[in-house]
Amino acid sequence: MRHREDVTSGGAVLWLFQRVTGVYLAVVLFAHVWLLHYLLREDLTFAAVADRVATPLWKTIDISFLVVALFHGLYGLWIVLEDYIHWGWVRIFLYSAISLVALVALVLGILTILPFQGGF
Repeated sequence: MRHREDVTSGGAVLWLFQRVTGVYLAVVLFAHVWLLHYLLREDLTFAAVADRVATPLWKTIDISFLVVALFHGLYGLWIVLEDYIHWGWVRIFLYSAISLVALVALVLGILTILPFQGGF
């Protein structure tokens, strides 16, 4: 394994983005727990959650959390596999599987959040 002195390979940008998404996830998760479980103190019913998720603000927050969590988790898995899997065909298969899981989870998550309506 050779050490590269330059950062023009694009790895530095993804390294930084992985750290930024980790901080974002920690902040949003903390804000979620604090806001919904300590500040609002409303009954945790389906109707209450449905009314909240139906608003554009919460849809935006939930979709951004979904996108960032998928990127952070699956890219982390990608990097671990890159360190331990050295056979070309296995790498291609696993990277394809990771990409497919990301795409399916993203589409299903967005299709669940966007049309969601409250008023139950």
